[in-house]
Amino acid sequence: MSNASPPTQAEFLAAPIEQVAAVAPKAMVMAPGGTRRAAAIAGIDLNSDTYVRWSFDCMISQFSMMFRHGVQHLFTGTITPNQWSEVGKYRGRLTKWVIEHLMGEHALEAYNRNGWRVRLVGWQAIPELEEAAAKLEESTARQSAHTLWFWAIPTYESIWELLLAAAHRSGARSREELIRAIYGEDVPLISLYLGFAKPEVSPAHLPPVLAGQVQCYWSVRPGYTLDESVFRSILYDYAYMRPTWRADKSGRAENAVVHREAWMKGPTLGLGTRLGQDFWYPAAIPPPPPSDGDEA
Repeated sequence: MSNASPPTQAEFLAAPIEQVAAVAPKAMVMAPGGTRRAAAIAGIDLNSDTYVRWSFDCMISQFSMMFRHGVQHLFTGTITPNQWSEVGKYRGRLTKWVIEHLMGEHALEAYNRNGWRVRLVGWQAIPELEEAAAKLEESTARQSAHTLWFWAIPTYESIWELLLAAAHRSGARSREELIRAIYGEDVPLISLYLGFAKPEVSPAHLPPVLAGQVQCYWSVRPGYTLDESVFRSILYDYAYMRPTWRADKSGRAENAVVHREAWMKGPTLGLGTRLGQDFWYPAAIPPPPPSDGDEA
């Protein structure tokens, strides 16, 4: 496959995985939402350890599929400001669950079975996670084609405290130097963001220092339920539909005139409706109107 002669989407969905991996992002964010919703649909008690174990196994399966498709660095939040601000049983057990189920023996066995390096960033704002962060570094691969990065960010302010402390400690004068100060190595810039439900971007999910030109996608399916076909569809759009920029824009704007109705009457991405009382759901997007010269 090549960008000069792109495959059809059907060809891409059926292509050998090596060809798909060749156009995958080196670094991406997976910002799962709706994991509790998925568990409730599956009939699992959300206040039980069964929920956490079930969610972890779903996470491993999802991340394994993404790594097989060519992703090298995968970033995901393990504690976010929204989670940290909750009340009730879930919030009371949050740190314990993270330590026991994302960094415990069952987790380490899964990471090592897959050959992943696993690292935890942001633990400085939650001192209880210091030992767990060290254990992940000591107990998972030193070198690997696949690195799973967990973020633990309890407040939005703690993100800036982390960045400023790293810059002060290291004397970093460039983004590259700051990346090395925070992560301990050079990390490619993130170029794909996969979120769920409402289209929103949070610095707790998209690390500011690692954001390159990021192509964003959102799914209403609960996190960790994407199958290979859906992920390949996202990669197809990322690799072949989104790259429309060109240095020489001569005639480009004029070529847009044939699609005047699509531009002037097009939808607004991000509008939605309520699904029941508790959930936002995206509004339907109609197909584009016929272009000038097309048959009505």
